[in-house]
Amino acid sequence: MNRSADSNPLEKVLAPVAADEFFNSHWEKSPLHIERSDSQYFRSLLTLEDIETFLSTQQLVYPSVRLAHSASPVSASEYTDDQGIVLPLSLAEHYGNGATIVISQAHQKLPALADFRRQFQRDCKLRCQTNVYLSPPGKQGFKAHYDSHDVFILQVQGIKTFNFYAGGVELPYNSEGFDEDRHIAGDIQESITLHAGDSLYIPRGVMHDAVAIDLTSLHITLGVYAVTVRDLLYEIVQGMGDQEVKLRQSLPPALLRDPSGSQKSLQSLVGSVLSKTGSSTYLAPALQRLADHIAIDAQPDCTGLLSQNRSLSSLTSSSRIVLKRHLCFDVQRTGLSVRCLAMGQVIEFQGPLGNGMEQLWAAPVVQFNELNNLDDDQKLALLDRLMHANLIEIT
Repeated sequence: MNRSADSNPLEKVLAPVAADEFFNSHWEKSPLHIERSDSQYFRSLLTLEDIETFLSTQQLVYPSVRLAHSASPVSASEYTDDQGIVLPLSLAEHYGNGATIVISQAHQKLPALADFRRQFQRDCKLRCQTNVYLSPPGKQGFKAHYDSHDVFILQVQGIKTFNFYAGGVELPYNSEGFDEDRHIAGDIQESITLHAGDSLYIPRGVMHDAVAIDLTSLHITLGVYAVTVRDLLYEIVQGMGDQEVKLRQSLPPALLRDPSGSQKSLQSLVGSVLSKTGSSTYLAPALQRLADHIAIDAQPDCTGLLSQNRSLSSLTSSSRIVLKRHLCFDVQRTGLSVRCLAMGQVIEFQGPLGNGMEQLWAAPVVQFNELNNLDDDQKLALLDRLMHANLIEIT
């Protein structure tokens, strides 16, 4: 059973705050606490019973399942065997003694989170992941730290207080991870207490810790990886390298021998190249490649792929074709080519097949005989490709 059939997970995480308002006013700026009076709000995604079932039925491998205890760290050897397999009874015993259970990349292990992550990634057009944290009452898993990606905390059960400190790094890159020897938390700036059903957004680089209050605390951390200006410039320059000979020229040897001697000519060279980075000739393909990366990163949905009839032999002129829009990020046209960005795949269609793809994207339902400007062979070729990509239903 798919318990995470929310039509818009981004909207669910932010409600009642509108997505546009959030990204304009809060994204990368400051923490945002969204209070709700519905303790069951996130129970469709995860329950404590789900965690117990997971521990009872799956092979648990360290460090994807591990323990964290800020006051008394637990060595992995105390709850794993010689092959790094987690022993669930030992894990539970240390949890009872105050350690937090951490399930990393939880969407790879819990079906409801897999679908939620997939749809959230489609909604916000960014890569993301889910971790799960189960903390005993009154306990703290981690000391003050920052994350190098933006996070949404979804409080499923219990109460947890998040404390925010001075320090941290302003908008770190993903590669700029927290180092406790270099990044020292300053004075506490703010405390926010989450109750079951609340959401909390924390920008990357903001120093924080969290303590469970009174009750067992279960929360999902949804980590979101921003696409930075540097990422875009990298893609642009990569694309320019195929056409701009200047980028393939060596640096003047005199500059390497005497950095102060040839800077003027080098500045002129770099300036002439950088002036072209905003050109649509390079910008549009770079944005397209970034979108491709995000689509391909998403986990495909194989529901029905093996159990349903994949044959097109029963098609009639009145057969109704429905595109699974919830599995598609976008449909884009470039000249005669139309590209469908879907979960885990990018499919390109040429000529009339591209026209048919655009028609399916534009209308909720299209009859076979209403696919415009395609002969029957072209219609079958289009539908066969989409059928094997698990992107259409035919009734």
